Amino acid sequence: MHYITLMAAVTAAWTFGLAASYSANIIDFNTWTEVQDPPHAGMTSNVDSASQVTLTASGAIPAGTDIGYQSVNGTDVSSSSSGHYFSTGADFQVAIDFDLMAANSVGLGGIGFGIGEDSAGTNSAGVALAILNGSPTLYSGAARVNDVTQAPLTLALSASSTGRFFVHYDSANGDITVGVSNTPGALTPDATNTFSGANVQNNWAGDDLLVSFFLRSDSVVFPPLSAGTLEVVFSNFEVLSGTSIAVPEPGSAALCIIGMMLLRFRSTHEWFF
Repeated sequence: MHYITLMAAVTAAWTFGLAASYSANIIDFNTWTEVQDPPHAGMTSNVDSASQVTLTASGAIPAGTDIGYQSVNGTDVSSSSSGHYFSTGADFQVAIDFDLMAANSVGLGGIGFGIGEDSAGTNSAGVALAILNGSPTLYSGAARVNDVTQAPLTLALSASSTGRFFVHYDSANGDITVGVSNTPGALTPDATNTFSGANVQNNWAGDDLLVSFFLRSDSVVFPPLSAGTLEVVFSNFEVLSGTSIAVPEPGSAALCIIGMMLLRFRSTHEWFF
């Protein structure tokens, strides 16, 4: 094969790979991955459209059981083969709308939205809404460092069944600001609070960050979900600032393949220009 023909073939293959990898983006929920921890028959999910997901809890659900979606398909970014993530080297802010519905729900549940290094939430931070007997009760910020739960943050806003969650990451110092608005689609939160990077992100492993949202049965003072139905619709995920990165990154992989092919070709052929 002549050099020009080879380059045309390589370029075509690289272009196809690039287009395939970037054909969808982080705001398309079809590119996200369902996570159940642990799986439970009463916890179900559905991707209603590219911009909307419904999570449902029915009946008795043990405490500590949750279901949700994350933006990469592995336990962390490095083990993922698809999805999108954010680098810790750049600022970003993300937001998502929520709409809560309950039918005879009994017990304590919660919904949340956050960022972290792994799907288990070992190193993570985000914003949550506690739901008691089907009623929205309290907004708070939550974080974990090396699987240890940190002191929660208060968010001074009356809880609502509809609204928008916010998470902002500051790359200069690792600060993570969580926020909430009772207005779906809002561009700025009505209440915020900040986890200092010195206390949280600076003590993480320094890995890239995935995004996730979830529905959970819990027991803090009150017993977990025991009856009825609790449902939440998450929608309109937005990257308000910053840029997500696709997994895998096609640029470096393609350049490596091109280099290997050209080195092999050069060792057995003359160059033709």
